[in-house]
Amino acid sequence: MSQREGISVEELKELLERYCIGKKPLAALLGWGATTVLRYSEGICPAGEYAQHLKKIYEEPLYYLELLEEHKERLTPVAYKKSRNAVLLYLTSSKLWCGVQYLIECADADISPFRVVITLFYAQAFSLGLEDKALFWEECDLSDDGEVPYARFYEQLKKSVKHYCFGTEGMLTEQEEYIIGTAYETLLWYGPAELKTIFSAERRYIRTSRTESGGRKMKNAAIATYFKKVVQSYKISKPEEFHLYLAERAGRKRKKAARSKTSAGVHTKVPAEHKDSKN
Repeated sequence: MSQREGISVEELKELLERYCIGKKPLAALLGWGATTVLRYSEGICPAGEYAQHLKKIYEEPLYYLELLEEHKERLTPVAYKKSRNAVLLYLTSSKLWCGVQYLIECADADISPFRVVITLFYAQAFSLGLEDKALFWEECDLSDDGEVPYARFYEQLKKSVKHYCFGTEGMLTEQEEYIIGTAYETLLWYGPAELKTIFSAERRYIRTSRTESGGRKMKNAAIATYFKKVVQSYKISKPEEFHLYLAERAGRKRKKAARSKTSAGVHTKVPAEHKDSKN
């Protein structure tokens, strides 16, 4: 994977505005000298590691949020609250982030990072296959081994699912919640090993592209192309019917069980042997 490039002056100014934080408070948050960020904003080129760290913060708001929570004592209470609200507002403009939050709420945080991202992948696939409409504008980046979708979110969630639970009331439409919830219920019947097998098999048929950093991603158009064929082949007319396709991919038929609902919304009682570790 190629080395991350440094941040530009324009990107640094955008970062400060986006996260609603001043130059000196940002330097304090990062444990740098008081005038370090100020010099960079005036065009003085930062050293390699510093520039790459700022670039990571610019590109990954979840990473910035993590830093903010870990080192909030370095800021005044007012500066911390102001910046935290700003980054959360920025994140909620992403439906993918809202989908992460919705799933964490549905499962009361009792969900593994892999199940979060694999559920989001299939929710996207259901929507693209049936309606030719993307739930999330973000393309699906893959882990280095290609086995995990939405890898950037996965890496963040591995540190602590509960750490990223902030609530999503009013951030998703009823239709979006319905599709994500249906994907969640459907996939509960498959253990992580089965889901990895299914996803691995499908990767061979979904065209991938290179990211700027040298990784791989599945573009939404490629996901749509494949799952439109699935919809046609299996005569699927609604999200719930995707279980027919998944059961065949997994080499088994899904068993039926009584449903139960949580206060967060959709949740299906799942056999104990299908629960996954949160690690």
